[in-house]
Amino acid sequence: MSLENTAHTGRPRLDELVPSRYAVRIGEIDVLVISDGVLPLPTAMLGHNAEPAARAAWLGDMFLPQDAFDWALNVVVVRSGGQTILIDAGLGLDPDLNLPRAGQLMKRLAAAGIDLASVTDVVLTHMHMDHVGGLLVDGVRE
Repeated sequence: MSLENTAHTGRPRLDELVPSRYAVRIGEIDVLVISDGVLPLPTAMLGHNAEPAARAAWLGDMFLPQDAFDWALNVVVVRSGGQTILIDAGLGLDPDLNLPRAGQLMKRLAAAGIDLASVTDVVLTHMHMDHVGGLLVDGVRE
């Protein structure tokens, strides 16, 4: 992987408000952050132990909507020494989830020139659905 292949050039497409990937090289290690999309969440999940008035004031100060916000879903790809390591597997493509702006990882990996067959290792940070869903086959969750 070269950073030239992963740079986001030109204007974002209409379905992409921000670039879907960012890359950095650290010595001989290539690190690529790829967006799996966004997950709409109610703002009550943000600082759920905060007083509602304090949360509302903070959201206002940050120019964020009071009812819901978009939680960014990202996956990291690391390439070094012949290995391609996927850190987390994204949400996956389960249509039953009804999340049209999430589950974008497969097409964005392809757009970045990364073939899934080239992935040598998968590291899971934890077992939430937005980190393991991309490993599920045909929506099987058991």
